[in-house]
Amino acid sequence: MKQNKYFSPGRFARLFRNDLLINQKTYLFTLAGLGIAIYALMYFLMMNTKHVGANQYTGFIVFYLMGVGVVIGTAFPALTNQIKTSNYLLAPGSTFEKYLVQFVIRMVIFIPIALLIFWFSANLAKASLVPDPTIGFDPEVSIADFSFESLFNRLYYKDIAPTILGIFSMYSLLFAGSVYFKRFALPKTLILAGIIVGALVLSFVLFSHIFYPLETHGFEMKLVSYKVGDIDNYKVFLYCWASISWVFFLLFAYFKLKEKEV
Repeated sequence: MKQNKYFSPGRFARLFRNDLLINQKTYLFTLAGLGIAIYALMYFLMMNTKHVGANQYTGFIVFYLMGVGVVIGTAFPALTNQIKTSNYLLAPGSTFEKYLVQFVIRMVIFIPIALLIFWFSANLAKASLVPDPTIGFDPEVSIADFSFESLFNRLYYKDIAPTILGIFSMYSLLFAGSVYFKRFALPKTLILAGIIVGALVLSFVLFSHIFYPLETHGFEMKLVSYKVGDIDNYKVFLYCWASISWVFFLLFAYFKLKEKEV
């Protein structure tokens, strides 16, 4: 059938199984490393500060999500070597199936497991603390319980979906960069993202000087704020970027992989 040219469940299953067999140690060590690292960090800070609340957990998970991004940004490891790339692209399977294997492993499966490991590490770090009556330290009182719900409660309810989609968009950018660049994909992607953001800021500065010459000096920006419904135009811009850009990055990654195969 025509669709078998692009996707066959049996062929996809074989590609998926082969990837797990080849990289199973890498995946397991990565998950273990992330868990041990964030556990050690949280335990050390809990033991020294004697107080952890929602603000501290927010910092922990931001740091942790950066580590998750590193894993996603190193997808398609075979593309970093010319010989491995040739063997990978010639392996039985369509471009879509090879793309889907990495997407499913690195994002659909890895992200939920990584978040579960963070939850377990946070609660284990608290449980590992020993009360110290001499200074009045009781972990049950001084260390807050971690839950993802407590993090979401810190956000305005209309910011939750854009925040999640924004994180997913950043991961999609790193995923696309792993296909586009041959070597050192992660640092190159981060540098390119920094250049794009810097160019955007400079363009805002330039337009501020053009349209508001009397009110801007140096690298100052003047951005007019106005309401769009019950939010301002800044949030509308961020919401649109967060909600839509991941589609572009994922499509770009697929067609770039297809281009390499051709």
